[in-house]
Amino acid sequence: MIRHVLWLLALISILSGLAGCASKTQEKKSAEPSNLSKVPTPFEQLSLKTTAKTAFEDSGRFIMMEGTKCVQRDSGAEAATVVAWIEMPHYVDNGSIVLNGWDLRYLHQEREVNSMRADITHSKLVRNAGSAMLMFEIQGKLDDQNGKEPFEFCVFYTAFGYSSTWFDATMESDYNGIEAAVLQKKNQGAVVTLENTGNKGTLKRHDAMAILPRGFEFRYGDAFECEFRLSPCKWGDRIDTPLLQAAYSLSQTGVSPSQDGSPHWVTQTIFKDNGMQTHWVKTRAAVIRGSSIKVRPDFLVLNPRSSNAGNCRKNSDGVVRTQTFRIEELPYDYAVPLLTGWDLSYECGQQRVQRAGIWIHDVRFDPISQSMEYKVSSILRDLDGSPSFNAGHRVTVLGLNRLNSASSYPSPEINIKIRQR
Repeated sequence: MIRHVLWLLALISILSGLAGCASKTQEKKSAEPSNLSKVPTPFEQLSLKTTAKTAFEDSGRFIMMEGTKCVQRDSGAEAATVVAWIEMPHYVDNGSIVLNGWDLRYLHQEREVNSMRADITHSKLVRNAGSAMLMFEIQGKLDDQNGKEPFEFCVFYTAFGYSSTWFDATMESDYNGIEAAVLQKKNQGAVVTLENTGNKGTLKRHDAMAILPRGFEFRYGDAFECEFRLSPCKWGDRIDTPLLQAAYSLSQTGVSPSQDGSPHWVTQTIFKDNGMQTHWVKTRAAVIRGSSIKVRPDFLVLNPRSSNAGNCRKNSDGVVRTQTFRIEELPYDYAVPLLTGWDLSYECGQQRVQRAGIWIHDVRFDPISQSMEYKVSSILRDLDGSPSFNAGHRVTVLGLNRLNSASSYPSPEINIKIRQR
């Protein structure tokens, strides 16, 4: 009995810590807009278990799950925050979560944009008495100049867990992730480059590594902008503009560590209207390392779009677009898809935004045929859904091989008989 009480108190403590970083949120089912800002108590947060679909499991060794969660806010003044947990199988003693998509929309109308955000701010695997839970906090934001427009944030994530008995794989900077931020001035060009270098000595001699995408934030600088409107301008009015293109691409320079044992990766982004505006970019990632780690990289080259791209179709296409993709020749015991690149743009120049997002889902991994199949959905639209939009993406595959594995599945059973004389 005492053990269960201590376990409950530990959960409350962890959830309280996550909630301390969270914005005041309420889930989509709230009946009154005024209730959207209610803060759940620690005891209420214990009920925030989220259901995730099992995409693949090798019982006793490895599991991959995918899920989604939506939150609404009655204004863009603060971020929408998801604080939740997933129950993992009892054998899981290591694991993490990956940002594999996002969907942001204004609830009532189209607006210009000041900032966009989708960010896994915290992640922690908690074990006790043969049980395991993956707890996380995720924040999203979509706001215009005055930050008063209600919006919805949906996050799409992939969680994986494993028994360390079977793998040499360790998470680094898993709880907070590794942040990088930069101010891109308008005369520096459309493509922002952020170079990340982890701590010296993080990687051992025989380690390989993989970079897990955790989040991004685009935000225009805090310059004053006075727009023509009925209400007078205020000094707190920030720049917002129509959107032409938003894009993100994460690439690691190699699977092996550098000479000093530090991980290194590069993130590039685009956030622009027909011209260029000074803006902030922030990214977050985590690192998994070890001799069991394998990577099938795929890099998305970002090309800034102009207002006259030459392929403008003024047809209406304001619906979610879904495609199915298949990756072959994955010589890994287990594989996890990582959405490391995406590119959304309007076809006919800048437009106001009603909804924007891209996410992968319905993942299927088959170790027998060494293949993976997944779907990717995307949307970028203003209020009337015209003109159409372009969408591109790239998926990097995180592979994990068991210790002493020949990358075959299932492993053959070895029966040893001892002859007595």
